[in-house]
Amino acid sequence: MIRGLIVFFINLCFIIPNAFAAEKNNAMPLFQHIFSVWTDAFNRKDLAGSCDLFSVHVEANYQGAPRKNYESICNGFKKIFQENRDYKYHFKLHQVYHSNDLASVRVTWYLQIYKQGKVISRTVDEGLDVFQRDQQGHWKIIYYLAYPSKGN
Repeated sequence: MIRGLIVFFINLCFIIPNAFAAEKNNAMPLFQHIFSVWTDAFNRKDLAGSCDLFSVHVEANYQGAPRKNYESICNGFKKIFQENRDYKYHFKLHQVYHSNDLASVRVTWYLQIYKQGKVISRTVDEGLDVFQRDQQGHWKIIYYLAYPSKGN
């Protein structure tokens, strides 16, 4: 009996991490796609597409900036899309943890700002985005926390 329990717990030690890894690996391509769609919309100055990633109940915190909500996020996009500069994002996903209708994504954002075709600013930010699947099955950011990367 004891020997059977020991074998069971040893096997469990190998099965549980693999199950979590499988869940993580299955979610990574999904969120890679979600972030790619958003990045494409933002880089094209598509306001509706840029706002679409966020829940209307989003709460956003960026180090050193006032707390934002859906309206202030979208108004920020609208403002910068009207400038004569081009803002270009790309990203790198580091980790995705997904369970049922919630997910958290650790991401690095790389922003380059161009004026007249020349890079005038580069920024690297670290972030943690919390997603919730809505009633239509779409993943929306309900909370995010971001801060500038060291050396920024």
